[in-house]
Amino acid sequence: MLRLLSGQRIADALFTAHPGRMSRAEIARATGLSKPTVSALMADMESVGLVRLAEDSARSGSIGRPAALYELVPSARHCVIADVGATTLRAGLADLLGNVVAEAVVETGPDARTALERLVQAVSPMLEAAGSPCHAVCVGVPGIYRPELDRVEQSLSLPGFDDVGVAQLLGDEFGARVFVENDVNLAALGELTCLDDEDGGGDFAAVFAGTGIGLGLVVGGKLYRGGTGSAGELGSLVVAMPEPDAAPVTLEDVASAPSIRKRLGQAIEEGRESALDLSADVAEIIVAASRNDAAAAAVFGEVVDAMALAVSHLCLIADPTRIVFGGPIGADQLFVDAVRDRLGSLVTVPPALMASSLGERATLIGAASVSQRHVRESLISEVLGEQQ
Repeated sequence: MLRLLSGQRIADALFTAHPGRMSRAEIARATGLSKPTVSALMADMESVGLVRLAEDSARSGSIGRPAALYELVPSARHCVIADVGATTLRAGLADLLGNVVAEAVVETGPDARTALERLVQAVSPMLEAAGSPCHAVCVGVPGIYRPELDRVEQSLSLPGFDDVGVAQLLGDEFGARVFVENDVNLAALGELTCLDDEDGGGDFAAVFAGTGIGLGLVVGGKLYRGGTGSAGELGSLVVAMPEPDAAPVTLEDVASAPSIRKRLGQAIEEGRESALDLSADVAEIIVAASRNDAAAAAVFGEVVDAMALAVSHLCLIADPTRIVFGGPIGADQLFVDAVRDRLGSLVTVPPALMASSLGERATLIGAASVSQRHVRESLISEVLGEQQ
């Protein structure tokens, strides 16, 4: 146990130093371990390909023999990562350091089982080419994952999860531990990798608007899931009450991509002038609205009003200092600017609003972050434990 704990301290020091390199003397000082202990464990870790001597280890200008500098080997382990969307599946590999080193985009298919089968088909050749074992799997899904049941619930955009255990299926395929998480939660963790912690990057909200609308809350650098794992269902927030006995209008009913396209058609049918046709996508509608297209402007105004109202409730409850908008709708700068303008009249001290810098890759980057954290915590016990 002492050997494993010492090895973990060395690995943590090397992970923290990356992309810098460390000599054995520097590792000893950083970990408090003796130089003989460090040398012995470094030799074991080097023998299994976990660390290596850096090519530029010789330090110029030093007196005496240059210190040998060591670094982690990124290709020592790989993790399977994926974002299972309603229509598109993005899958790839992340290396030991959390870098996405291979990536593919394929159609999701008609149901969840087909999507998972296509995930396996997409990444199996990547693993073979990488030549290293799969250490973990992290998958983002469009719904709420119940780990105790190995079941995805409330996946309205992709049917079929009731009949498949995601962790069981992927664990059998890859022989590794499987992490399943809501796609928006992973996207929030992906955005976390791009934020400056000195400016409060560890505490923020991430709103993703596309086919559906979801919210990820990050507090102290960690996801806040709520008491039952259902935190963040912003799209279900009621933004308007219609006539008695009619269903309430939710944010998703107004501001999701299918709803926006539907409302454009209704606006045109009601006689509002427009240069757009009914096949226009959301990006085209937003641009047309900025150019005073009557139908597009009317729809866009409703969308912005609904989102600003929802965000104002979020501000009153969670008081985030910043909100990152992502997804096909949310990441549009015109949309973010318009919501910011509306929000100023609803909240006394509005948070900073910004568009995502990761675009459609946010969930994949978040999956890489989760898998890398698991690698960091479990790799030494796996590697050195096997030697005992």
